[in-house]
Amino acid sequence: MKIHFLYGLLLAIVLTACTFSETKKDNQIDPLIKRQIDILNNKILDGLVENKPEKVLAVCSVRLLEKKGEINFLTQALKGTLKKEHFTILNEFYQKNAGKKHVGIVHSGNNGDHDYQIRYESLNAEMYVVVGYFKDSLDRKCFSFIYGKNGNEWKLNSMQSGILKIMNKDAIDWYRIAKSEYEKGYFIDALCHMGISSQLLKPASHQWQYQKEKEIESFNQKVTKQTYTKYTFPMRVDSVETKPVIFRVYSQVIPQGYFPLILYTTSVDFKDIPRLSKECKEIHENIGKLFKGIDTNNRIILYRPMKSIPTGIDTTRQYGFLMKTKKTD
Repeated sequence: MKIHFLYGLLLAIVLTACTFSETKKDNQIDPLIKRQIDILNNKILDGLVENKPEKVLAVCSVRLLEKKGEINFLTQALKGTLKKEHFTILNEFYQKNAGKKHVGIVHSGNNGDHDYQIRYESLNAEMYVVVGYFKDSLDRKCFSFIYGKNGNEWKLNSMQSGILKIMNKDAIDWYRIAKSEYEKGYFIDALCHMGISSQLLKPASHQWQYQKEKEIESFNQKVTKQTYTKYTFPMRVDSVETKPVIFRVYSQVIPQGYFPLILYTTSVDFKDIPRLSKECKEIHENIGKLFKGIDTNNRIILYRPMKSIPTGIDTTRQYGFLMKTKKTD
């Protein structure tokens, strides 16, 4: 499954080695500097929440002002979806004597499973990185604000965005869930949840790297390979009279959360809703036999019949069915 959040502002960087004479994190940072950055954070958040790009542009560096069109697009795209009071700072970092035109690296920590690092283009002798997210939605939208000090004035050099958490779980949490499911032989669920984990690996675009990123990517390859070895798609469901053919399974978002979506082709006329519904119920009754654990590991399974396997943009009218299982949270 692909989760799209395409509003990040990308700045190309050249990776070169550098060292820092001073790095402070969170409460280690001088309160005076923190207050200066808080003022800028508030202006940016006001601009994002109120669809007022001029508030963001007012704190941008000359270089970032060249991306004015992207900032306008970002604020328009987010209009009405965020509330300022729901923004929380995950971490903030201050670096001194970073050196111009080098790559800055900040670390949330080195021992925790959720620890990450951010690489950014260091343009000034003093740099400040803010990582925060909005905690009011199913998908926790994440932002990184990277400031540089020009003379006596802080300016925004870069802003990146993505999704940090889904259903209050980040890439590491979904990875752990997938590992547990894999060990139980629930391959389809493990594959679906690794898809979510992979989509959350870069909540601040290319800048962000989890300490466990390579481990997650390796496990994802393992799960994918073994799942498609065990299950051959397209898969005809012979236990159902109409012989529907399942060709894909992945996680899908609905207001209640993320659940497996079964895509299948059907010979039933789309105008015959009762027969489509009957067919879907029969698939649902047999789904646990087809995919181990899927009916006991999820309280909802989604189904979508199609006339043929899509090869591009599908303009066929689509129907969807939501079927509950016996599982309770």
